[in-house]
Amino acid sequence: MPSVGRRAWSRAGLCRQWLKFLVAAALVAVSERCRSALTSCPPGIPGIGSRRGRAVDEAESLRSTVSAVTSMYSTYLPVGCVLAACAAIRHRWQRLPAQERPMILQSLCYVWYLRAAAPSVVATALSTGSPPALGPAAGLDRRQAEAAFGSKVANLLVELQQLAAIERTIRAEGHISQGKAELAMSLLTGQATQRTSISRILYLVHKAAELRLISSSEDSERTKDELLLSAAMGTEVFAPLANLLGLGRIKDELEDAAFRITHPEERAQLQRLLGGPEGEQLVDEAVHELEEALANDRRAELAGISSVLVSGRAKSAYSTWKKMQNKSLAFDQVLDKAAIRVILDAKPTAEGAAVCRGVRNLIAELWSLLPGREKDYVSKPKPNGYRSLHLVAERNSHLFEVQIRTEEMHRQAEYGNCGHWEYKTGGNAIAASRDAALAGVELFSGMDVDGDGRLSAEELQLVLRRASIEATREEAQAMLEIFDADGDGSVDFSEFWKALVTTWFPLVSGTHKPRKLNTENSGDVTTPETTSAQKASFARDR
Repeated sequence: MPSVGRRAWSRAGLCRQWLKFLVAAALVAVSERCRSALTSCPPGIPGIGSRRGRAVDEAESLRSTVSAVTSMYSTYLPVGCVLAACAAIRHRWQRLPAQERPMILQSLCYVWYLRAAAPSVVATALSTGSPPALGPAAGLDRRQAEAAFGSKVANLLVELQQLAAIERTIRAEGHISQGKAELAMSLLTGQATQRTSISRILYLVHKAAELRLISSSEDSERTKDELLLSAAMGTEVFAPLANLLGLGRIKDELEDAAFRITHPEERAQLQRLLGGPEGEQLVDEAVHELEEALANDRRAELAGISSVLVSGRAKSAYSTWKKMQNKSLAFDQVLDKAAIRVILDAKPTAEGAAVCRGVRNLIAELWSLLPGREKDYVSKPKPNGYRSLHLVAERNSHLFEVQIRTEEMHRQAEYGNCGHWEYKTGGNAIAASRDAALAGVELFSGMDVDGDGRLSAEELQLVLRRASIEATREEAQAMLEIFDADGDGSVDFSEFWKALVTTWFPLVSGTHKPRKLNTENSGDVTTPETTSAQKASFARDR
């Protein structure tokens, strides 16, 4: 049995851990530098005290961001791909408000952990922040993106812009109900133009970075209602979608950032209670004891382990608060306030399940296991692909939740498996519930200005303007003709409902144009052909 603990990591493992530390340090440095740029100015003067000072600071922040990204992605991407990512960063940097620029590095850190391919990295850089991914405000249209970075990047930018249009539509009324949250999930998973889950994952990365930024900023320009709406979208829409895709780390980020917005005092108090010196000491002692037991054990079940990492931490403030709310518990009544994680590097990978159970048996001999609190997600994975052994152990009258998994299982649990959802569901949309259908009626009513139950070209122009898309009367009429299935010159609710997962968002997002308006030099693409079965799919879910 090899030595166990942080010292037992292979040279490659140690390098990975050190690189993670450097990335985190670079992220903190850039965030602090940008925060300083926004807060150190003289009273009454926005930004840095002088234009020259602001320009110098912004240039330094850009260099730091490019340097950090180069260090991260040089570990696994070819030089040419890294240079393309840096070019994308420089382009997007000029289009973002100063307060949104830290989101570039934050998003790219998340994507780095995912070991994303080069097109995803470049698309992430080009779509960060509030400006559209494509169009005049982005300084880039689809054909330019394809010429500069390739068709895969251009396709991802198109899909990301459509997802952003869905979010803007859901947020348009300024509040989110259960029905709207369910409708958003149906729309985000049901777009016929989405080729894979990759664009959804990148969009969730952006949302996590955005929520983290606005929750930690003291100078947010958003109103309280806007902040609360963003937090509600995070917990009610984006976190469940992250869970569906198996993105555990992104889900946790979304929930924690939203919790910081909605309940800042409770979050701070729980963090103090969970992370106090006494709690840290209990976790450290348990981790050390388990490390020693693993290092000295010689059972055959553990012979396939080449290295082990044992870590521990207090449970998150949000998960603790949620348990307290759901079960009406006081803090002292929450028993499993700490968690220990055992990550195994099993060779070959096929032995992973066996060694996980071997570690479980060792823990059962070392501490007392609570009956009925074991869950075997290794042999029976969750629907989102999550695999791990869960159990609750008691040590010196203190309870710990213990998770046991291999490195491969851990990576999927934290950052997801892009293909799992398509494999399990065929990429089908989440069925729209009755509440979602009622929310669709509410959306339609908000667009139907004159209340006649039909959308006209003029009303469609207003809808486009709300989505920051300027369209002429002719363009709105051409779109209307696509939505108008019965050809009566207007769009009723049933036609609107059918269009939502096919042609609606490609058109109202500005990424597509009707064929009759598409010209050779437009830089846009034509509306994709959709089958009658696709158009009816959403209606069947009503």
